[in-house]
Amino acid sequence: MLTFSAISKTYYQPDGDIQVLRQADLHLPAGQTAALLGESGCGKSTLLHLAAGLDQPDSGQIMIHDQCASDFSDRQWNHLRRETLSLVFQQYHLVPTLSVLDNLLLQARLANRLNPGLQQHLIDRLGLAPLLGRLPHQLSGGQQQRVAIGRVLMHQPRLILADEPTGNLDEATSHSVMELFTTLVKETGSSLLMVTHSQVMANYLDHQWLLQAGQITPVLARDT
Repeated sequence: MLTFSAISKTYYQPDGDIQVLRQADLHLPAGQTAALLGESGCGKSTLLHLAAGLDQPDSGQIMIHDQCASDFSDRQWNHLRRETLSLVFQQYHLVPTLSVLDNLLLQARLANRLNPGLQQHLIDRLGLAPLLGRLPHQLSGGQQQRVAIGRVLMHQPRLILADEPTGNLDEATSHSVMELFTTLVKETGSSLLMVTHSQVMANYLDHQWLLQAGQITPVLARDT
């Protein structure tokens, strides 16, 4: 589903260049989940941005769903983000003037991919039925993150990229959201790459990789 081959990325700055990726490789099979661990500032978010087309590598090749995305135009990346991949952020990025229901359906509507059966299933599984008419500011952090996760899954993406999705939540809520998130990802058949600094959150996923000194190395793979 997602393959990085010899990806390098350097940020050029007046006070010194920063090379965050050095001929880095990774492979995430379809239907699998993986956590990318590493210290703050090591380049985890950069890697996620490269996978989403929000930044470009200096060299190397990115394959997404059998497409070589390394040299995609902005239009091609926009199409890929609309049709194939979705992002979950630490900040929930809900539209403040839209209800919970309209936030949930936003991406699916834009992609013309509304599915009433999936819609009801996710609302029930995420426990959002009593909240559908509320606005985001009327929700707790955990509730907002569940809406953000539901919005992504209703889009039915093949690939989900998540950047510290429980980083703003307390420990108990983080476990609840992460358990539900990974279960629903499996149910919908999506692939998931999540960057995190938390070993505890990483343990929910099938594979774990460490980004260190610009290189990606496997930490743990468990049976699914």
